[in-house]
Amino acid sequence: MYDVCQLATAMLAIAFTGLLLTTGQRFIAYRLQHEAMIPIAAMATLPR
Repeated sequence: MYDVCQLATAMLAIAFTGLLLTTGQRFIAYRLQHEAMIPIAAMATLPR
């Protein structure tokens, strides 16, 4: 019985880790696509 509990806990930890990695990847991709980045050429011509 103890082995079954250990296996269930390990599977839950693996699933949770996978979910966190996937969610983190999607969040980073979303942020990179939606953040407004000023082009370097525009930054070079900004008045000081």
